[in-house]
Amino acid sequence: MLKLRPHDAWLLWLLLLLPGAVTQQSCNSPVQKVRALVYSDDLTPPEMDTMQTITDTIHAEIVNSWHTFNTLDGKYPEDIELLDMEPLKTRLSKLLGPQMQEDFLERFDVTPPLEVEENILFDEGYEVGHRDEAAAIAVDMNDDIIYVGLNIGHHLRIFSEKGDTHYPQKFQTWIKKFKQ
Repeated sequence: MLKLRPHDAWLLWLLLLLPGAVTQQSCNSPVQKVRALVYSDDLTPPEMDTMQTITDTIHAEIVNSWHTFNTLDGKYPEDIELLDMEPLKTRLSKLLGPQMQEDFLERFDVTPPLEVEENILFDEGYEVGHRDEAAAIAVDMNDDIIYVGLNIGHHLRIFSEKGDTHYPQKFQTWIKKFKQ
């Protein structure tokens, strides 16, 4: 029978683990990048090219529910009851919630006529006697997105459907008035 001394047992243990450690280290090294080439047996192209070329700019059709809003240019919101017109009424309520909608209505009291340019409806207003307590609304009828801005006690709050931050130009100009 073979007698092992303590030194021999340690050496045997090292000899058993060393090849595994070397293999593990060498297989994971950056030098051993594996590249595979896949060859196809069939090199015939498909009968029809399924790729369709399109232009860079997407021109969405205006959503049917916004068509009547396109004719509101120059009209006063309170005269036509703008905020009671659908789909604006429902979506505005959902976007703002009850408290913010109440704040919006208070600040949308004194307004100039509506502006509609390039399928974007815009208007702004302020609370009677408080020009710094203001609100603005923009509706991008092409992208079907409503944007609302509220300036409450020198705190500007912006709301937009779908979390969109690509604000229409007139809305951006309104925001800049309160960011100074």
